[in-house]
Amino acid sequence: MLDRITSLFSREKSPLANPKLATQWCKQIEPLDPASQCNKVHGLISDFVAGADKVSIERLQALMLIDEQVQESFEAVCYQYISNPRMSKDMEQKLWKSIVSFAADMVEAYQRFVQAENSEMQQQQFDLLMPVVLARSLRYVAIQAKWHYFRFERVPSKLWIQAHQMYRLSEVGAFDCNPFELYPSYKKEVSSCADEYIQMLMLNTLANNNLSVRQIDMVDGWLEQWSKLIQFARKYQNDRHHFCVNLQESQGPQKINNDLVGEPYRYWGLNDLISQIQEILGKLMTGSSYASLDLGSDARGPAVGELLKHLDVFWTMCMRNSQVKRSERQKVTKAADIIYGLDRVCRYVKQDNDKFSRQGVENKDQVDYDEIMDMRLYGFVSSRTKEKLAANPYSFTVNKKENDWQAWAVDNESTDGFGAVIRFSENEWIRPSLLIGSRASSADNWHVGILRRIARLSEDEVSVGVQVVSGTPVMVGMKSEQNDRIENITVAELGFTGGLELPNVRTALYVPHQINGASVNTLIMHSADYGLDKIYQVNARDKKFSVSLGSVLEKGVDWTWVTVNVLRQD
Repeated sequence: MLDRITSLFSREKSPLANPKLATQWCKQIEPLDPASQCNKVHGLISDFVAGADKVSIERLQALMLIDEQVQESFEAVCYQYISNPRMSKDMEQKLWKSIVSFAADMVEAYQRFVQAENSEMQQQQFDLLMPVVLARSLRYVAIQAKWHYFRFERVPSKLWIQAHQMYRLSEVGAFDCNPFELYPSYKKEVSSCADEYIQMLMLNTLANNNLSVRQIDMVDGWLEQWSKLIQFARKYQNDRHHFCVNLQESQGPQKINNDLVGEPYRYWGLNDLISQIQEILGKLMTGSSYASLDLGSDARGPAVGELLKHLDVFWTMCMRNSQVKRSERQKVTKAADIIYGLDRVCRYVKQDNDKFSRQGVENKDQVDYDEIMDMRLYGFVSSRTKEKLAANPYSFTVNKKENDWQAWAVDNESTDGFGAVIRFSENEWIRPSLLIGSRASSADNWHVGILRRIARLSEDEVSVGVQVVSGTPVMVGMKSEQNDRIENITVAELGFTGGLELPNVRTALYVPHQINGASVNTLIMHSADYGLDKIYQVNARDKKFSVSLGSVLEKGVDWTWVTVNVLRQD
């Protein structure tokens, strides 16, 4: 009997009984280190979730107070995981599990109050707290999803169901977009249920981008602000919307097609988000500091600029391809040789071109690849290259190293491209929008494509999709009177030049293309070479043309695909 009385008395003194006891308890655990504080809170929340205590407005206020007080410690534990990529596997597993289970139990605790019967709580007081309860719950669901991205895992269906239901409740309550401070005593940032939900959805669009843990975390931090640039709509608009989500399905955002219409769907576009990213990139190019752009305390160095460029490229690609109809795939079992990067693709396409076009040294007008590479590396043409060309003036074969390409197992193909299953450990360079060269065998010529899709199948198995943009590319040399690319060539590309003057030569790929049924001339070129209406002399095999650059069809981090207008044949 005494034990039962003691038990009842102890329960009454639980920190979750009311805000006063919660405040006293938080002061008691304040001296502990962040991990210990989180463990104490987690134990308390786990007991509440597992127990059958009745809910009340006082208990909810106590839960919210403890949640707010533990935020600094919880963020420190999360940062420990993010900032320590080389921890042992056992430590990583333990820390990952503690963070994910903490977030999951917080969601369950809040859901006890959301699902409570009206008679159990003072409904009017609870309605005032409902927006914050749902927004915090959405943030904890998003944290669980984010930690799955760190391991390249799919988000469990349960998390999507929870997120959709919480956001839908905020819509029913007509407060989905109402702004408020989520944790007023910890951070003064303003959020809403819609902001938290959009942030989770947008981070999911990058889940298969092969980003590092630090990169995913950095983008998630940026999305806290950028999510406010995105607005949901119930009615689809063809010229404005690029993604949608079905509130009744257990999955995340989808690219839009004609079948994805109706009440369960919410639609949003990326125009304002892309404009914001491009504005930031423009300011970085004009010398603005990272600190002045509000990108976070850890955002500094060239890697941040490259990540911003990647986001610009990837989300712009999503905008343009959100309604592209894909041809039907067919199952196959084939192998393909794969190369990547514009310079390397140019190198092998040139080798194909040289099989059909041999130029004597006395008539040599087109740019030689080996000479260009010498200029980029050394600032001059090496004696070895000169001797090679002098010994065999009619041959411009490329000196390739053995196994200069990857072998991929192609498991499906269509008229637009192909899909393959590869080992990630052998292809860690893969990124969406990367320029790809492919061929079925050594007897075939190289095709040019763009890596569109990456999806993890297991820890070291990845499914990829490639869109082939041309089966008959031509490498061309370009000359310009303006020596406008010199300032964009980095020291890493050149090495020490000793003040030697560099030639204004470039390489690119000529790609025949169809736009609305009409044939157009296009070039895939280095991004640093592009400028609207810029004029180049293009050497294509044995012909020379003067061309002006037109509109951009697509761009990668380091390449741009543009239309060209032929001014004259020289």
